[in-house]
Amino acid sequence: MNETFGQRLSRIRKEKGMTQEDIAKRIVISPQAVSKWENDVSSPDILVLSSLADILGVSVDELLGREESAASSSNNSYKEEKKEEEIKSEVVDDEERINEEGVRIDHTGIHIHDKDGSHVDIDSHEVHATDHKGQKVDKKKFEHSKHIIPLGSLMGLAIIGYILMGLLWTDQGMGWKTGWTLFLFAIAFDSIFEAIYNRKICAFAYPVFIVAIYCLLGFLGLYHNFPGFGFYWFLFLTIPAFYMIFGPIDKNILHSKDEDEDDDDEDDD
Repeated sequence: MNETFGQRLSRIRKEKGMTQEDIAKRIVISPQAVSKWENDVSSPDILVLSSLADILGVSVDELLGREESAASSSNNSYKEEKKEEEIKSEVVDDEERINEEGVRIDHTGIHIHDKDGSHVDIDSHEVHATDHKGQKVDKKKFEHSKHIIPLGSLMGLAIIGYILMGLLWTDQGMGWKTGWTLFLFAIAFDSIFEAIYNRKICAFAYPVFIVAIYCLLGFLGLYHNFPGFGFYWFLFLTIPAFYMIFGPIDKNILHSKDEDEDDDDEDDD
């Protein structure tokens, strides 16, 4: 009786002393998916076969059972031979995308494998890194920071500024009264980086910025005896106007971004 792909995968995995969880972690999938492969409920994507073969230390031909079928090729039908050639062609196309440094790009993300066994896998959500001993490396070390100045640093500067204003601007305690608005400005300033990173104008914390401006002008009005809190309330009317103006712009930017990604995918194909 011919061995199915699932039976062959299970046999090779056990011979290599690996578990389904080991394979799942290396390919960045769930153990349930590996279980379905071994039970012949589903089959791995053609682009994953190369990684699966590398993990098990066998060739793609051996994993697909081509070496065994070669001995009895005279008994194979024309359709089976045609299907194998198509699979082989697709695997070759995928393997051509692997350069000399062990970098592979497929639908699951970017996979970088070193000769010592360490590897880094990058998908659309995060970075997974494993050293040569198979130990996971803290993914936070590889995360791309979207902020030039972290929010914690901005809050630290706001605390320093608040204390200095309180100590230096002692007239009517204005330093302590107005200095706390620095914390709101820190939040608003931090959101600027997020808006730039995500290419989304509405990610800017405009309501927080308006509250900070309103409170600052209000306290200054009390200090200089001009209308403050009772006059600058109109600033809050700019909040819905902000989202009415820039909301559609963000949608157009997102739509353009999606079209660019689709064009890139078509170029890759």
